[in-house]
Amino acid sequence: MGKEDKQMRKERNLRYQMRKKGYLFNREQRVAVLPEDSKNRSAVQEKRLRILGYEFQYNMFQTI
Repeated sequence: MGKEDKQMRKERNLRYQMRKKGYLFNREQRVAVLPEDSKNRSAVQEKRLRILGYEFQYNMFQTI
């Protein structure tokens, strides 16, 4: 198992944990949309995602 496999698994697990908290992801543009409820945000997980190259944006549109 190579370093890339471990990195991909780490990224996939992190996205999974964050989706449960309400984050939305666009992997092609490497953007994470913050959850509407700010108390579900995690500074530690956001820092880890930034290290992996993701940018953050606020959810400006109401989701259904």
